[in-house]
Amino acid sequence: MIDRLTELDKRNRLLVKIVWGLLGLGILTDIVIGLSMELILLLAGVGAVLCGAATLMTYKNMGSRYVKYLVPCNLTIIVSLLILSDPNPIVSTYFLVYVNLAIMTLYSDYKPIIFTGILGAGLSTYLFIVPEYQERLFPGESLAYLYLYLAFATIGLAFSAHFSQRLQREVTERQREALTSKELAEELLVQLRNSIGVLTEFSREQQEHAHSTGVISREVTGTFGEMTTAIEKQTGSVLTINDSAQQIEQGIRRLLEGATLLRSYSKENVHLAEENKAQMDVLATEMEELRSMIAGTVAMMQSLQHQNEQVTSIVDTISDIAEQTNLLALNAAIEAARAGEHGRGFAVVSGEVRKLADHSRRSTDEISSILSSIRKQINDVYMHVEQEQTTVIKSSEVTRQARELFEGMNDNAKRTGEQAMDVGEFAEKLNQRYGTMAEEINSIAATTQQNMASVEEVMASMETQHMKIAKMVQEYIRLDELVSGLKHLSEGNPSR
Repeated sequence: MIDRLTELDKRNRLLVKIVWGLLGLGILTDIVIGLSMELILLLAGVGAVLCGAATLMTYKNMGSRYVKYLVPCNLTIIVSLLILSDPNPIVSTYFLVYVNLAIMTLYSDYKPIIFTGILGAGLSTYLFIVPEYQERLFPGESLAYLYLYLAFATIGLAFSAHFSQRLQREVTERQREALTSKELAEELLVQLRNSIGVLTEFSREQQEHAHSTGVISREVTGTFGEMTTAIEKQTGSVLTINDSAQQIEQGIRRLLEGATLLRSYSKENVHLAEENKAQMDVLATEMEELRSMIAGTVAMMQSLQHQNEQVTSIVDTISDIAEQTNLLALNAAIEAARAGEHGRGFAVVSGEVRKLADHSRRSTDEISSILSSIRKQINDVYMHVEQEQTTVIKSSEVTRQARELFEGMNDNAKRTGEQAMDVGEFAEKLNQRYGTMAEEINSIAATTQQNMASVEEVMASMETQHMKIAKMVQEYIRLDELVSGLKHLSEGNPSR
């Protein structure tokens, strides 16, 4: 955009100069033909204002895009003034309309040319419709012919400007392509020189590498000889390891069998421990019931002893009553004896009462004796029951301890079973892994033997490779010569 505006400014400045020249030429012509000074001054003033506006827009860069439309307007106005100010206008002055079209071709743009043609058509229409100017400028002419001439000139110049503009664009594009091709060729030449330098360095390095490779190849050949001896020893060691691995495998199989038996025994122990625990639970339950029964018996014996004591107290009371009754009967008999005949009946009654009291005392004595015997027996039974209760309590405690012991044994048996299962699983995994390791050892032994044969083949290949490396060194020497020639050719290219 900056390049196009700069070119436009140049053309605007040239066009402004042309307009000033035409204005000066017009004023000079008016002076020569003897026009009045008023008309000349009017033409000079209007032309100076119009040309000054175009000059200001051009050099101050104010709307420079529209200068190419302002200038044809100014020229059209100047031509109009020239014709209108001339008392005897001539057709040559009208031809300045075509000069205006010709000047617009300076821009190589069809738009201002068409605009100028429209302005010329407008001026031609005005001059034609005014009878005075029609008779003097276009006598016997038709307005259609004026339009036709002006259209031919406008269209021809517009097509010419458009073609010139397109041709100029193509030339500019080709120049740009030529410059790009030149820059590309120069860059390609620089890259070619750099590539030659890199290729020269690469060739030198590859020669050194090839020489080093030859030395390394000889060293590798000797190393492979040493490796052959080492691999032979390694093969013997691997075979010995294979024999040892087979013996270890047999031991692992025995360990697996023992672990299987241990797991079976552990399962049986767990089963027996569970059965013992169940029986101990039953025994503990029965001992608890027996303990409850004996506790009940003790309570009953204590109640019986208490009731026996109450009965003894009652018997003692009855015995006391019998003794008092006997005393009362004795007193009654004494009183009856004192009464004599009157107390005989009362004596008989008191005698009977005394007998009854004696009988009651003897009965209470017998009951007391029986109760004492029962009390003794109850005490003996109570002591025996207490001993049995103590024994049952001890037995219950022993049963509880035995139960806890069997629970511990059961837990240990379960843990032993779990450990036996873990040992069995570990033995199985160990057997599987060792089987895999044995296969790998066999594979290593076979691979070692194959490596032995491969090393022998590699030693033969190394000899062949050494010969090829020597040939490669010769080829790199030839490549270095070709690169040197290409380098001289690229350095001589600029001089030509």
